[in-house]
Amino acid sequence: MIFSIRKRLLLLLLASIGIVWSVVTWQVYTDTQHEVEELFDANLSQNAKILLTLIKQEIVDHKKIELAEYGHRYEHKLAFLIRSNTGKILLRSVSTPLFPIFNSNSYHDYRSDKHLWRVFTLQTEDFLIQTGERYDIRNELIEEIIESTLTSLLMALPFLAILIWISVGNSFKSLQQITNEISTKNSTQLQTLQIHKLPIEIKPLTDAINNLFIRLSQAFENERRFTADAAHELRTPLAGLKIQSQVALRATEPEQLHQALEQINTSVDRTTRLIEQLLALARMDATQKKPFTSIDMYVLLSQLIVDLTPQALDKDIDLGLETTAKHFIVIGNQEHLYLLYRNLIDNAIRYTPKNGQVTVTLQNSLPNQLIIAILDTGCGIPTDQQQQVFKRFYRGKQQNTLGSGLGLSIVNKIAKLYQIEIQLENMENGLQVITYLVYEA
Repeated sequence: MIFSIRKRLLLLLLASIGIVWSVVTWQVYTDTQHEVEELFDANLSQNAKILLTLIKQEIVDHKKIELAEYGHRYEHKLAFLIRSNTGKILLRSVSTPLFPIFNSNSYHDYRSDKHLWRVFTLQTEDFLIQTGERYDIRNELIEEIIESTLTSLLMALPFLAILIWISVGNSFKSLQQITNEISTKNSTQLQTLQIHKLPIEIKPLTDAINNLFIRLSQAFENERRFTADAAHELRTPLAGLKIQSQVALRATEPEQLHQALEQINTSVDRTTRLIEQLLALARMDATQKKPFTSIDMYVLLSQLIVDLTPQALDKDIDLGLETTAKHFIVIGNQEHLYLLYRNLIDNAIRYTPKNGQVTVTLQNSLPNQLIIAILDTGCGIPTDQQQQVFKRFYRGKQQNTLGSGLGLSIVNKIAKLYQIEIQLENMENGLQVITYLVYEA
């Protein structure tokens, strides 16, 4: 379902404002009613006291006097009544009902002729004065105040809606800029978005998009590099295969044919090894870190020894596993760590001459460190080449016919992902590769 954020915000804001206005209006009504009551009650009390002052001079014979109305629309809603101390009415406005005698200095509500009156009673030694007014006056004043307030608020509502619409639209300009910039990109244009003055709420979105572009760019670069590497590295063994197959086809002697087939078999093994390493490196580039689990390195290395024993037996190499460690559990990825140590042990076997020896050892070192070393009786690696051997397709001066130059590159990449330290040491009769892992306490 597609909806407009702009319209939704407009409706939500107007609805919220309407609710707030309703609460405020009710509060204004309550406060106004209270203040009007206070003001009018004070006015009644003041009028009664003024009348008391006046009648002391004007009323002598206690005669009853009635006043005529002057025609103001509120006049018939106002009233006063003056009695003598004996209860005789001395002065009374025309619209005044006969209020009951209430307690002195008090306010009371009185209903007469379907009208509700507010009455104040003031009693002295000589007179009893009552002033009153109908609630109509108070209600009309309150209604006029509320009506005026609501009219102003309602008149402001359309203008407020227009301002909200414009403001929200202006706030969405950054999204429109992002949309425009993304829509112009293609698969070869994965540069990060460069939009300045972004709102704080939109910046996480652009950061996420930029991170996606970076990952896509890396993925495309890895794909291009894999394609270029495969094309470059497979050209030579495939050409060799073709030549050896042509030699085999032209062979007239069984010995010559056998030798050509052996060369073909060797080339196939080298090509297979190269493809496996290329695919492993491509998977490393694509997946990066995988979920971590607890791994028993003794079990993993024991399995590796079993898997690589046939390869060692082909060269009469003594392949063994020794340990003095007490802690073998590390945190990592089973597939990646297996690949790392398989390449190291495989390299040791390949570069160790016949009847040699390859020994894998495990030992603990503080703090919380597991040391795994692979010692072989091979030719070693010259000191000036020890940093170069970790680069792709670098095989050094002691090239092996089945080497692809990718094994140590894969090892180096996995080591960087899992922060495994690797050291190469030339021994008296070979090379020792030492790796340092943090084990789980």
